[in-house]
Amino acid sequence: MKYSAIAIANAFIEQANNGKINNLTPMKLQKLMFFAQAWHLKSTNMPLFDGNFERWQYGPVLPEIYHEFKKFGYRSIHEIGSNMWNEFHKIDTYDYQVTEFLKQIVDAYGNYTGTELSWMTHQPETAWSNGQLGTIINSQDMINGKV
Repeated sequence: MKYSAIAIANAFIEQANNGKINNLTPMKLQKLMFFAQAWHLKSTNMPLFDGNFERWQYGPVLPEIYHEFKKFGYRSIHEIGSNMWNEFHKIDTYDYQVTEFLKQIVDAYGNYTGTELSWMTHQPETAWSNGQLGTIINSQDMINGKV
């Protein structure tokens, strides 16, 4: 099942609120979502959630998630986001495949800072580095790029 981006963001925020992710800043959330989408595309050839990442100065960004959480600046996010255009704000608690997948992303990347994760996205041959700033990172870029 493909979710909304806000539902996946909220799943990460819930994990942070439960002590499983330290210092979940907006930058860190963006990068965790990027890695989740990239790994999901690589393993299933299907996106985990709707939305397109763009190449911004500090790495891949989902504009809708940026605007939802930009009020936190460099501080940790502690509030679940809501998108008035989408009634599905959470993942299905019985979707064990997705909840386990997100746990694996947190286990792999959750201890890094947003800055460290941003640095990872800037490495040669990553989906972000294989294009110009301001352009969309498409699914094929994510499948072919290093993560």
